[in-house]
Amino acid sequence: MRRNRFERAKAKRDSVAKERIGMLLEMAEKQALTGDLELADRYAQLARKIGMRYQIQMPKGFNLRFCRKCLHYLVPAKNARFRTSAGKLSRQCLVCGGVYRMPLKARR
Repeated sequence: MRRNRFERAKAKRDSVAKERIGMLLEMAEKQALTGDLELADRYAQLARKIGMRYQIQMPKGFNLRFCRKCLHYLVPAKNARFRTSAGKLSRQCLVCGGVYRMPLKARR
């Protein structure tokens, strides 16, 4: 089936947006590991904005690295606490104090 020019343009925009999101998240990870959390937050916010602008789903695992309350990029042991208990993953943002819990899948 042939796609019209609008579908081709949208596919091209989406692929460029996904590539940029991936690059920004990699840069956020690198900056967070070196200790520059402000720059990591900025990169993560830019990636999130691009995803919302082009209605693209974020890569798997991104939601675990992002505080929904204060919009900070979470780095374990630096500005976030991750714990498991009773079959749930609990993550706490040490910037705003927000706690998020999600069930862990049972192993088969």
